[in-house]
Amino acid sequence: MKKIAIMTAGGDCAGLNAAIKSVVMAATKRNIVVVGIIDGFIGFVERKYIVLDTKAVENIERQGGTILGSSNKECPFHYPSKEKENVFEDRVKDSIEALKKIGVEGMIVIGGDGTLDSARVIDEAGMPTIGIPKTIDNDMVASNPTIGFDTGVENAVEAIRKLKTTAASHRRVMVVEMMGRTSGYLTLYSGFAAGADIILLPEREYDLNVVCNKVKEIMNTDKRYVIIAVSEACKQIGKEETISKVIKNSFEQKRFGGIAAKLSAQIEEITGYESRPMVLGHLQRGGDPCASDIILGARLGDYALKLISSGEHGYIVGVKQNELQKIEFPKERIPRILDLEKDDIYMTAMDMGISFGI
Repeated sequence: MKKIAIMTAGGDCAGLNAAIKSVVMAATKRNIVVVGIIDGFIGFVERKYIVLDTKAVENIERQGGTILGSSNKECPFHYPSKEKENVFEDRVKDSIEALKKIGVEGMIVIGGDGTLDSARVIDEAGMPTIGIPKTIDNDMVASNPTIGFDTGVENAVEAIRKLKTTAASHRRVMVVEMMGRTSGYLTLYSGFAAGADIILLPEREYDLNVVCNKVKEIMNTDKRYVIIAVSEACKQIGKEETISKVIKNSFEQKRFGGIAAKLSAQIEEITGYESRPMVLGHLQRGGDPCASDIILGARLGDYALKLISSGEHGYIVGVKQNELQKIEFPKERIPRILDLEKDDIYMTAMDMGISFGI
């Protein structure tokens, strides 16, 4: 193999550049040229490429985000037509042929479950492909953790710690909304590490009365504030999730959001204590990667390069109990959710008196 392509797609996160650098450095050692595809599947379809050499990736592992750019809306087999409005086209085969014309023999695709579902289609269509999982949500079965998760937790913990001082000054309840979609990993780990009083997860519906009674109980002590960590997809018993908007042409059409504002207003009305919502949002994705995400990104990038250069393809690489593993591209996108009957962080939090609204 003499030339491969690499791309990042979906939402950005810290650790992506470490994976890119690892691929480029390891490929250069094997005399393999690496072509970077710009802005995810936009660049794949619209032929936006750059050649990546060792100079181009110098020190990039320290940077958050991705030097290649990304997009989380476009799908190569359901791509919006340039000529016709509301018409979508399958652009996989012609995009593969364009890469083959410049000598590309294989691809490494870094992304979440939607991105890697498209990577599976590309592999099946004739371009040997290896996937690398990344998401701050940590909800992919291929790897635990995924690239970006540890930095996402660190970002959320730092933000919550800062909120504690202003909450205490004003004797307030702070409701902190976090990303994670239908998986509670980010909220559980962040809330636990930051010392949240109440943690609400999508895996278990909460009782509003239990939450409000816990707020009253805490505020009746000499503690001057309450921190509630809420997953964006958590919901009250018998109610639906809170949806902020629907994006029709996106991998993830349903976008959660607004639970912090809704719950904060309910708590203030029921308890009488002043409450404020805080949506961490994309702050969780940003900033420089922590050491563990740099290391994980580099390990998975190197493993992916070894597989693709040796002729193996059709796999997602990841780690399980810190050991490298590969699994075949799944046919279905099934998110990994918390098993609350077995998760020791959850059980430890329960033993420590942290409320989960139940």
